[in-house]
Amino acid sequence: MRFEQLTLAGIAALHLGVGLTHTYSHAAADVPIPAVHQVYIVIVVTLMPLAAVWLAFRRSLRLGVALFAASMYASFVFGYLMHFVLDSPDLHSNIVGDSAGVFFHTALSLALVEFVGFAFGLVAAVRRIR
Repeated sequence: MRFEQLTLAGIAALHLGVGLTHTYSHAAADVPIPAVHQVYIVIVVTLMPLAAVWLAFRRSLRLGVALFAASMYASFVFGYLMHFVLDSPDLHSNIVGDSAGVFFHTALSLALVEFVGFAFGLVAAVRRIR
C-alpha cells in the first residue's frame, strides 16, 4: 500500500464523517435540502470520493487521485457557495437557534477538508503524471 492511497482513504473517511455530521446539523437546524441539491450531494460529494478511493486501490492510482481532486473541488465550490456566499436557507448566517454553531462549524470543517482533499489529489495526480 502506498502513502497516496492511505492518505486518500484517510481524507475520504474524514470527509464522510464530517459530511454525515453536517447532514445531522441540517436536520437539527431545520434547514431543508432541495431535491436537486440532494442528488448532487449524494453523487458528487458522497459517492465520487469513495469511488475515487476504490479506483486508487483497485485500478489506477493516477485516475483515483485525479477523480478525488475533481470531486473535492466540486464539493468545495458547491459548499462554499451554499454556506458562505449565496443568500439562501443554507447560508450559515441565516441559521439561528441552538444548532447554529454546529451548522457553521461543520460547514467550515467540510470546506477545509474538501480544500485539503483537492490540494492533495491535485499534487498526487501531477506527481503521478510525470
